[in-house]
Amino acid sequence: MKNYFLKTIYGVSNRITARHFVKALHSYLVPIDYTRTQEIPVLLDESGIINKKNEKIRILDVGSPQILSLTLGVINTEWEIIYINPFIDEVDDLREKTTLLGIINIKTLQEDIKNIGLADKIGTFDYIFSCSVFEHIHPEDGGDKYASLNLKSLLNDGGICAISVPYYKKAFNEYKEKSVYFIENKGNEKIFFQRFYDARTIDENIISPSCLEVVSRCFIGERYYYPRSIEKRLGLYFSISKVRYVLGRFFSILSKIFMKYSNESTSLRKPYLAFIFLRKP
Repeated sequence: MKNYFLKTIYGVSNRITARHFVKALHSYLVPIDYTRTQEIPVLLDESGIINKKNEKIRILDVGSPQILSLTLGVINTEWEIIYINPFIDEVDDLREKTTLLGIINIKTLQEDIKNIGLADKIGTFDYIFSCSVFEHIHPEDGGDKYASLNLKSLLNDGGICAISVPYYKKAFNEYKEKSVYFIENKGNEKIFFQRFYDARTIDENIISPSCLEVVSRCFIGERYYYPRSIEKRLGLYFSISKVRYVLGRFFSILSKIFMKYSNESTSLRKPYLAFIFLRKP
């Protein structure tokens, strides 16, 4: 019987080791997704948060790729960072990473940005970041508007809200046949995945409902790669396992070649991302 317990103990230990090894290998081969190598630096840089590097501020991260919160947590250990996500698996995963890295100024909460009275629960903030999140917010019809309605109540006076979303010349929605973001496809119909915004839908769905003033906007587009088809994107190609594990260490170089920054979307043949920076008067 003792041998049985010992064998089980070793089995559990091996499973834990294998899990951490796979995660470590993935992080080494793909430090950051292809698109994020441009998107996250632009979002942080244009927000002006570096000017607050020596100040104590509160930051809300609305479900962004976890590397954004982790980066902020390292830049200044005095910053208080609250990460919210309605999906508990994402919350637990970031909590595990903060523990592993010894980052103590990030708090993870299972909360939904659409919830009325959210500010009463988590307080107000000097900065709000949302990196490629608003486009996924359910329901398909109006989820992003409900989220935008909460932004003003969550910001301190003078606070900045920095948002990035997919963008194209004409708005449209994308759908997936498989389950996405923990939402199961139980039928034959495709599941809503994300919105691609245009100038009109950004104003109607995000800016106007927020009742915040626009500080600035900027855009990133793809070049060279199917410039007339937004359905064909290098980000999708580079997400294929065999490709990303070979090229992942070079994504930052590739994105500089194939992506272009501009203050005007009209100067981009294939606009792909929009950045909106809002302020509470």
